[in-house]
Amino acid sequence: MWPEMVNSKKTDKSASGYENTLMNFNIGTEFEQYRDIYFAPDLSFTIDDLTVDSTASSQLKKQAGTFQDITFSYAIKADKRNRRYMPTDGHIFRFKQSLPVYADSKSMTNSFKYSAYHGFSENLVGAFKLYGAAVNGLGGEDVRLSKRLHLGRTLLRGFESGKVGPKDGSDYVGGNYVSAMNFEARLPNLLPENTQTDVAAFLDFGNLWSVDYDSSVGSSSKIRSSVGISANTFTTIGPLSFTLAHSLSKASNDETESFNFRLGTSF
Repeated sequence: MWPEMVNSKKTDKSASGYENTLMNFNIGTEFEQYRDIYFAPDLSFTIDDLTVDSTASSQLKKQAGTFQDITFSYAIKADKRNRRYMPTDGHIFRFKQSLPVYADSKSMTNSFKYSAYHGFSENLVGAFKLYGAAVNGLGGEDVRLSKRLHLGRTLLRGFESGKVGPKDGSDYVGGNYVSAMNFEARLPNLLPENTQTDVAAFLDFGNLWSVDYDSSVGSSSKIRSSVGISANTFTTIGPLSFTLAHSLSKASNDETESFNFRLGTSF
């Protein structure tokens, strides 16, 4: 089975002098090659349009234009969890690589994610998560703005999404490398069962660094860290997530966030 997906994303950064429109069509699948070992190939076609005005940085002006690329990606996953949703034992490892088949501006992305779970008792489930990714230009090319890496809220809580790491002028441009490590202690029975709420304490570490087009922009390499509590509850409108966090270390450009509410779950 090869499900298809079409999506479009527009980023308007008038304060930074640019607008980026990304249109993507991809087709892919996932199947179990061996017991608990999965293989997921994917082929995507992307149109990346970057328009700038006179206030944009000189480096962004160099990347202006419309670019097309066809990318082949594959992922290998080993899933040894006792269950997919809110596991209490086992681990899962996933490696993914994206390679250009045809591209006006070529780059390659590699990433891995590892999560391990252990139930110490019916009232305490521990989790350890590790993530790393790298994107590199090929043939002397700089990585395009739309392909740069970022630290999302699920990787580093207590910081504003998209406002961590290298900053070019007033704009956070992402980095070539990202890493994150998370420790969690889930307390499934802390609240009455009829509340359908799970509570967890966490300790997060993360880093986002390096900008290939200008080493001084990517000089904010620093281990960020935060500690806090998250709660996931199920309601008639869907799962809701609440996070209270306090940053322990940060770079001077990072924007912190002590409270976050969103639709979805972090487990």
